[in-house]
Amino acid sequence: MIISLLIATINVAVNARGVTAQRTQKAIDRFVDDSTMRHGSLGVIVVDVKNGKMLGGRNTNLACITASTMKTVTSAAALELMGADYTFDTPVFLDGEIHGNTLKGNLVIVGKGDPTLGSAFFKDNLDIVDEVIATLSKQGINQIDGKVIIDNSLYYYPAFNGDWCADDLAWDYGMGVHALNYCDNMVKLAFESRNGKIHNQRLIPNVPGMEIISHLRPGNTDNVGVLLEYAHPAVVITGTAADTTYLFNVSNPTPGALLADSLGRSLAAHGVKVGNAVISANNHRWLLLTHKSPAMADIITSLLERSDNMFTEALLRAIAVNSGREPIDSEGVAVIDSLFTARGLDVSGKFQYDGSGLARNNKAPVRFFADMLTYMSTRRFGTKQLRLVDLMPRVGINARIGTVLPSTALSTHLAVKSGSMRDVQCYVGYYPADNPQYAWAVLVNNWHGARPNLKDKIDRLLIGIFDPEH
Repeated sequence: MIISLLIATINVAVNARGVTAQRTQKAIDRFVDDSTMRHGSLGVIVVDVKNGKMLGGRNTNLACITASTMKTVTSAAALELMGADYTFDTPVFLDGEIHGNTLKGNLVIVGKGDPTLGSAFFKDNLDIVDEVIATLSKQGINQIDGKVIIDNSLYYYPAFNGDWCADDLAWDYGMGVHALNYCDNMVKLAFESRNGKIHNQRLIPNVPGMEIISHLRPGNTDNVGVLLEYAHPAVVITGTAADTTYLFNVSNPTPGALLADSLGRSLAAHGVKVGNAVISANNHRWLLLTHKSPAMADIITSLLERSDNMFTEALLRAIAVNSGREPIDSEGVAVIDSLFTARGLDVSGKFQYDGSGLARNNKAPVRFFADMLTYMSTRRFGTKQLRLVDLMPRVGINARIGTVLPSTALSTHLAVKSGSMRDVQCYVGYYPADNPQYAWAVLVNNWHGARPNLKDKIDRLLIGIFDPEH
């Protein structure tokens, strides 16, 4: 095992030393001049992070749609501004007076933008519902005369970015970010279809106040669409459906309602009675507990690997709030631009409208990504002295591009963040991942041919640059 690791380390060192400007430019030219790119908008760049010099590139200042590679920008800014050890705090208050074992008032949970409350991706983190129940038990409280109230006022309505497409909002990648987020702001939509009509429709778990509306057209082909009515709120089923059972992950526009309901049910199951009486707020509010999220580094690691839009939008709004600005995306972007400008980066070609890259009008040149990654390559954060590259996925471990790289010496040694949407395929990253010597970016819009073929071409591009054995 030790010998294998030593050989792998030696191979990486040899490969890194084998990177040359001539070899790099030749591989880039071959990729960009491929016939499948003749109508495309694309940029490619490779930069030496030690001196910021470009080894090779094409169209390096052309602003291209970034898709989820924009998540690296938001993540880098969050590390710079808030640090790797930062946690989101969610305070829980008792608003009222305690008489014996009874709270004559309300239990109030104040949302502060934590995207991880009840998250399926942080099951080891203490659940806020369990934490509230345990703390009430310690206080000897077994009755709440008032209600469980969710204070969602920190962030403005609507929860989604105004530049997102309406078709995206209902799906499990288009969830909005609220001051109070819960269970990844996602629920399951289940129904059976027979003769163009739906039966046994339900949300799992049920969300109080959220409806299911069917606008299925006559037909028996599987062409189901889902839309979201935010203000109603309702999930709307459209298109035509085959005679079968459907199960979709859909956006929950009222996560606070789900948390209040979940907590109320759990309190009842643990013998705490909630009277739900209308009791006005008074001057006897006191802090019951403060729930803490996982560390920023863990949140970023999770969102980069899974390309989680909601988590990233939560970071963008937190960037704004923690900088004393309004909790809106444009203010977060303004803070990011000011930050990187102060660090000597040229942001004039970066057109950023959200944190995650789901907005199709997000654009940036590969030169900006190379400069940002170069700057971040030496920056360390938190008690563990983590770098951005330490939080990024790796090809061959928890990420892939095409089918070619995994069988080469580069496998596991390329840090990468991907981004894709219709007619867009992008990657940015470092090589080698353990000790970055090069930052690279490939942004491709509007190519000809199948997406898997393009990914294999990008594999071969990176092999041509970084693996002198091929």
